[in-house]
Amino acid sequence: MSSTADGCVQPLPIPLVIIQNRETQFDAPLYALIHQQQRFELEVIYTTPTSLNSECDGELGFAPRWDHLQGRPYPHRYLRSTSPLAIWRLARQLRRQRPQLVVICGYFPRCQLLLAILLRLMGQRIGLRSDNTLSHTTFHGLRGGLRRLGIGPIQRLFHTWHPVGEQAHTYLRTLSGVERPSHRFAYAVDNDWFASAAAAAGVDRPALFVHLGWSEDAFVVLGILKWHPREDPLTLVRAFALLQARCPRARLILVGDGPLREAVQAELAPLGSAVHTPGYVAYGELPRWYAMAAVFVHPSPDEPWGVSVNEAMACGLPVIAAEGVGAAAEMVDPSRCVRVVANGDAGSLAEELSKLAHDREDLKMRSSACRCVADRWHYRHTIHAFQQALLAHQ
Repeated sequence: MSSTADGCVQPLPIPLVIIQNRETQFDAPLYALIHQQQRFELEVIYTTPTSLNSECDGELGFAPRWDHLQGRPYPHRYLRSTSPLAIWRLARQLRRQRPQLVVICGYFPRCQLLLAILLRLMGQRIGLRSDNTLSHTTFHGLRGGLRRLGIGPIQRLFHTWHPVGEQAHTYLRTLSGVERPSHRFAYAVDNDWFASAAAAAGVDRPALFVHLGWSEDAFVVLGILKWHPREDPLTLVRAFALLQARCPRARLILVGDGPLREAVQAELAPLGSAVHTPGYVAYGELPRWYAMAAVFVHPSPDEPWGVSVNEAMACGLPVIAAEGVGAAAEMVDPSRCVRVVANGDAGSLAEELSKLAHDREDLKMRSSACRCVADRWHYRHTIHAFQQALLAHQ
């Protein structure tokens, strides 16, 4: 804190303030790393007044366990109220602090849009983080048409854009009709933690296989997803059944839970011991399951990003994903570490899995290349993008 000539106490300026709906399992470690490195000061303000570990996931029906956040502090606070008056007071407080940039993660809930408008009117520089894509957005009917017309002016409110990837950048340019200085604020994960934790857990692989009665050369397919229609676990199960008919050594680990539990279990029943279902696991246990597998599958037909793709590749796992998974489209590379199949197409998914199962040398080469591809989405790139955005505003 500092004092002015009239004795009023003012907060010290913080170069970057991030306004976000809620804490996420992949952004929180980034914020902790920024705080640890102290390259610039950061404050994060959450507009949903609950912590990450206490909020029920509507698709799961219970609160996830984000145990990996313990011991990773960073400056943040939760708004007690998001009423128009409270948002006006927050805007005034931020303007007094005069940060170089306030990045607002989307214009929902609407209190974040109100905050953006107020800050813009007050002369504060603001940036927009966006994960929307044209392929994941519909503008049907009169309501959709009006919404499309309204989004462009909202996007033009912001001085800078911070899209999560190129598809989000295209969405911003297309609907706004303009261009803004853009600095990628990716949906990334803690690559280093995943890689080291998976490497450490890999020593337990033989013991798990013995416990499950699986052969040492089993070709293990991994799915980590909500058992919910949006993530479509049934397509993965059906594809695996087709694969096992062609490759008897194929095995499936299906991590997760959700409202499709009975349907998933019914389709798994004929596969017997070829399938292992650990249920829902805490985030800190995920590297262990990545370490057990040869390939990761993300079958969701409607996933604007999908950070499990980043997680898998950081652990050295090739990925096969449905075309509805945004991360898969962004991370496709010449080495084909990521392969994309049509949404809901169990036959094509089984075919791609079969190719990997029958070419072990190719699979080994892709595993090494995966980490290089994942490295393009490392936290350090996001931190550098923030630094560039702050330098541009000095």
